[in-house]
Amino acid sequence: MPLLFQLQFTNSSFFWLLGCLALGIAYAFILYGSSNNLNRSLRNLLFGLRAIFISIIAFLLVAPLVKTINRTIEKPVILIAQDNSSSILISKTVDFNKQRYIDQIRELEKNLSADFEVRTFNFDSQVKNGLDLKFDGKLTDISALFKLIDDQFSNRNVGALILGSDGIYNRGANPQYERKNLRAPIYTIALGDTIAKRDLLIANVNYNAISYLGNDFQIEISLEAYQAKGSASVLSISSSAGIVYSKPISINSDEFRQNILLTLPAERKGIQRYSIRLVPVASELSVINNTQTIFIEVIDGMQKVLILANSPHPDITALKQAIEINKSYAVKVKLATDLLKTDIQEAGLIILHQLPSVTNNAQDLIQLSANKPLLYILGSQSNIPAFVASQFVVNMSSSAVMQEVTPVLKSDFYGFTLSDANKLKISNFGPLLSPFSNYGLKGPSTVFITQQIGKLATEKPLLVFGDDNQRRIGVLAAEGIWKWRLEDFQENANHDATNELIQKTIQYLSTREDKRKFRVYSSKNAFDDNEQVVLNAELYNDTYQLVNTPDVNISLKSKLGKAYSYLFSRTSNSYLLNAGILPAGEYSYTAKTNLGKASYQAAGQFVVTEQQTEFKQSLANHQLLFTMAEQNGGKMLFPDQLNSLPEMIRENETVKTISYEDRKYEELINLKFLFFLIVALLSIEWFSRKRNGEV
Repeated sequence: MPLLFQLQFTNSSFFWLLGCLALGIAYAFILYGSSNNLNRSLRNLLFGLRAIFISIIAFLLVAPLVKTINRTIEKPVILIAQDNSSSILISKTVDFNKQRYIDQIRELEKNLSADFEVRTFNFDSQVKNGLDLKFDGKLTDISALFKLIDDQFSNRNVGALILGSDGIYNRGANPQYERKNLRAPIYTIALGDTIAKRDLLIANVNYNAISYLGNDFQIEISLEAYQAKGSASVLSISSSAGIVYSKPISINSDEFRQNILLTLPAERKGIQRYSIRLVPVASELSVINNTQTIFIEVIDGMQKVLILANSPHPDITALKQAIEINKSYAVKVKLATDLLKTDIQEAGLIILHQLPSVTNNAQDLIQLSANKPLLYILGSQSNIPAFVASQFVVNMSSSAVMQEVTPVLKSDFYGFTLSDANKLKISNFGPLLSPFSNYGLKGPSTVFITQQIGKLATEKPLLVFGDDNQRRIGVLAAEGIWKWRLEDFQENANHDATNELIQKTIQYLSTREDKRKFRVYSSKNAFDDNEQVVLNAELYNDTYQLVNTPDVNISLKSKLGKAYSYLFSRTSNSYLLNAGILPAGEYSYTAKTNLGKASYQAAGQFVVTEQQTEFKQSLANHQLLFTMAEQNGGKMLFPDQLNSLPEMIRENETVKTISYEDRKYEELINLKFLFFLIVALLSIEWFSRKRNGEV
């Protein structure tokens, strides 16, 4: 890094310099010209010192400029990046030797370091520094390498990129497009084999991670086979109950593909493990990709809805059909005269159709339903005084007269939302029959639909909801919703509008608020085995405010019996645990804490699934490597050509050392060394004068 100084002279500054020298000499002559107390040599020395520093001080008043030149030499940076994923060894050629190749790469680094700055990386799903190569990465993201180069070396003199890979990537963008920001030649080292070998594999499995107990769920399996024409295999699926599905597979081509769609029942609650296996054939390249394990969480989330009616009515069928479209709801219909106590106990939500009625005040069943969400539907058979006394939402005056009302949806209701198209359809539906009455709200309530009588829009509620912090209650103040369902089909050839209204109403009423004071949950139910396992915890005091004063301990236990103990970290007002990367398998956890004298415990489970993406492709993609090298002015080489690579890079005219020159102008008076020079000259002169008795 050479540093040069150069004083900038102009015609005027040159004459000023002569004047300053003359001034310094004149000043020194006046002071020492007639002095007889000093010997000749000392007087001449002091004369010179005085003349010099006076000239310098005078010249600094002219504010001369000095040019500073800072030259920086930057060697080319050679980047060596090696694919560290599992596919390198899966797709290797017969003559590939892992240790020999690693030694070649390190020798290449050593050779290039003599003339260049060399930086090394290895990558799989992430990019890491150095050449710690184990070829065990679960995923390959080549585009992440180019993003790192763009971030860290965009202002550097990148001479070349040496990329060792088989060209197989299964995460991130296409590296052929990401490499466009790199303005340097790319030399690719082509690893792996492009010749197909005999191999059977489960290429992909599509499934829903959640199913409901008692329902069926679908699994779609994509099978592939290469160079195995005429072979036969068997696809089987097994769970903890044994083999649940089996099918023979006949392979009729050397590039065989088949999709299999099957349906299985969700018979057990909790996280269920299913092993999908394809029986290997002789001389397979790899049998690891013949097996895949999936986990499906079976939830006992079936909500039981009880429709209690005073008498048969078309509304009941319309409600039942709309609710049962959602497979997580089971609907039971009962007349009040046939009701059993167990029906109410089992129900999660109760719909009272025209109950209480004029013939049945239903006080006993309303008392049994005191802690359950309710939906009242009023009609001509309703007992209005008994209805008003049984709930805390709507107040009405008694009336036996019915009138036609049409719906007006309110825009300030936020309990749930309907699609804009269905809102418009409902607004145009025909009239329902509602009791003629003076309406009022008894307590905190939210109105979703109001009544329009003829052309007069009123504030009378048609569909309204209330919440007493223990349960939700809804009131539909009209009968005849079956007409809306028929009208919906007549106008639109479907029941989408009425179905969405009824389903959203049922979902809103049946949503259960979690009142637990201590909650522990994982960020998701299934983690990959190269992914951090993160759990959260929340602790509430008696007023349901979040606190995180006490410690929270948690014990994780794998299905194989291995246990892990952790202590949660505190966040602003809750808890967080990063358990790191865990081995693949099923895990259960138990967390404990104390708040005052109360002890709390929470439990749950999650799974860590093994990544098999790298085993799903065994053919190297040398075309990608060739294209990237060709487009960036480099070359694709094979491992046995590595010895010639250093010479190729040295002969490449684009790989050159760059010299940067930084020029800067500033006033001479700003240079600190001049201050110390003047002080030194003054000190020497002063000391010499005083020592020799000169005033």
